[in-house]
Amino acid sequence: MKLEKLRLEKLKALSDETRLEIIGLLRHGGELCGCDFEKMLEKSQSMISRHLKKLELADIIESRKDGVKVMYKIKDSRIFKLLAVLDNIIKREQKYEKILEIQENI
Repeated sequence: MKLEKLRLEKLKALSDETRLEIIGLLRHGGELCGCDFEKMLEKSQSMISRHLKKLELADIIESRKDGVKVMYKIKDSRIFKLLAVLDNIIKREQKYEKILEIQENI
């Protein structure tokens, strides 16, 4: 598979607010069960399951059975570095917009 297609799969999996919230919870929670996401995000079990499946298919998270529960964790912590780079780009753009706004008011 071409590198571009692989990149696209990862970026598509990250292109949803709920999935980004799930990743954030896993960053701070380590390993969580699907029921934890339902409670913390106040979303239905079916909605959470769909989002978890998309993240799993993109190899961003992995799961394991623990009795009747399914536990999820981040597969590769470098995903947080990718999100941090994106955060820095956003912050830089916001600073630039603020500078332009100040210049317009001078």
